[in-house]
Amino acid sequence: MSTLLILLPAPLQGPGTPDYEYWFSNDAQAPAHAPGHGERAPLSALPRADRVMALIGDDQLSWLPARLPKVKGAKLRGAVVGVMEEQLLEDPERLHLALLEHPSTEENGPTHWVAVTAREPLRAHLQAFEAAGLHVDALLPLSWPRAAAGGHVSAGADGRARLRAWHGDGVATLPLDSGGLRQWLGEDWLANAAVSASPVAAADAEQALGRPVQVLSDTERAWAARQTPINLLQFDLTPSQRGWQRVQHAWQTLQSPTWRPFRWGVVGLVLVQVVGLNAMAWQQGRAVDARKAEQEALLRQSFPQVRVIRDARAQMVRETEALRGGAGQVGPGDLEDLLAAVARAWPPGEAPLPGLRYEQNRLQLSGLTPPQRAQLRERLGQDTTLRVADEGDALQLSLRPETR
Repeated sequence: MSTLLILLPAPLQGPGTPDYEYWFSNDAQAPAHAPGHGERAPLSALPRADRVMALIGDDQLSWLPARLPKVKGAKLRGAVVGVMEEQLLEDPERLHLALLEHPSTEENGPTHWVAVTAREPLRAHLQAFEAAGLHVDALLPLSWPRAAAGGHVSAGADGRARLRAWHGDGVATLPLDSGGLRQWLGEDWLANAAVSASPVAAADAEQALGRPVQVLSDTERAWAARQTPINLLQFDLTPSQRGWQRVQHAWQTLQSPTWRPFRWGVVGLVLVQVVGLNAMAWQQGRAVDARKAEQEALLRQSFPQVRVIRDARAQMVRETEALRGGAGQVGPGDLEDLLAAVARAWPPGEAPLPGLRYEQNRLQLSGLTPPQRAQLRERLGQDTTLRVADEGDALQLSLRPETR
């Protein structure tokens, strides 16, 4: 899956900058540039990619702690502004806010980190991206508050090295040549924090900290920002991706090399299911064939005169009924059986049944008054082996097929 990272210019002004620094990869692997910087080009010349993400520099973003009420939806930004109004140095309407959950262990500690940046310049850049056909999926910071202490040293525009430091209590940018690093950060941070530096600032960082640092190019740092646990496009800047676009992005994500084991696992699972279903169907077919063979063998053994077998069960029932009728025995659904059921349901003291007719295992009762018919239908209906139906003014009684 191709990926395009675009760095917003600093300072964060409107999109008057003709060129943007960017990084592009065809296979979601970090691009390799000799100097460690991205390439530069105007928006119209940027390559098209399956996924487009914008990066915002450290000096364009502030992080403030906030304890927010449990509010969701459209009221959330208003709640954020109400809680943080005294901490903001500008009108909240001129600022863009985004939330990162804060795993505070204190009962009354902050519940979120709030990212704060200028709204209108950011909106202007996003609109310029859209006008150029670049649909930005996420806006990512290069640094953010996290439990593990760390930092990155880079050379500022004025040539002075600056340290972007973070830990569980927040994020700060400090001049590397200031004498207050030890006082501001503490001995533990200076001794144990994982610090990286750009190639041009690595020597100054090691001299100021008194220990080695990891050399991290701009390309490596920009690519690492893809793991940021926050997308700053929130509230009114949330990307409007619905329906098919979300499905398409999910499909593109699954095509990345990272998801290759998952794809092979799904293919293997489908193959196992197909093989298993076919094996089960084959076993069931064998069992059905064996049962049919047993029924046919029993029919031939019991009734040798049957030469052609179409439905062994039905033919066996017919032959059995014929033998029973020839022997003069009463069977289910015969006249005697149905009359016995009517006799059990007929109210005592009532006059005899006015009319009876028996034909093809069906007993028809006629001449009943409406109250008699209703009462008899109700009582006969309680017998689950009988089927009772109205035939005009008469009742028709028969044995249910499944009970024969």
